[in-house]
Amino acid sequence: MLNYFNGKQIHSVDAKGRVIVPVKFREKLGEQFIVALGIDCCLNIYPMDEWLKLLEKLDTNLPGTDGGRKLLTFLSANSEPVEMDKQGRVILPQELRERVGITKDIVSVGALDKIKMFSKEAWDQYNDSVSREEIASTAATYGIRL
Repeated sequence: MLNYFNGKQIHSVDAKGRVIVPVKFREKLGEQFIVALGIDCCLNIYPMDEWLKLLEKLDTNLPGTDGGRKLLTFLSANSEPVEMDKQGRVILPQELRERVGITKDIVSVGALDKIKMFSKEAWDQYNDSVSREEIASTAATYGIRL
């Protein structure tokens, strides 16, 4: 069976910057994982093994290129290791929360190898911007029928 994330849930961030990690995602994440700034106005939550795979790919494929250095610097500067507490909560780093506008309601979306956490407003905007036709066209490009 594949070990991937799917589905979505809505939670709130408390005054200390903590958010509940959805129960269905907890086991796959493990106790320590990485919170990184994503490119879709969200935070990407990577299990440690997936983060290490990503870093290895970058180290193997991008060394010495200008784009590679920028990508490595972006990821390094905008990521933090975090741990889940006994109640299944995690403190999202304040700077990263601010960069994506997470203040109260948060939408956690399974995205195969990671979880994407959006502010409710950013999720609504992102979700409204994607058309079924666009999804079908992209899928067809890769030989996928939906």
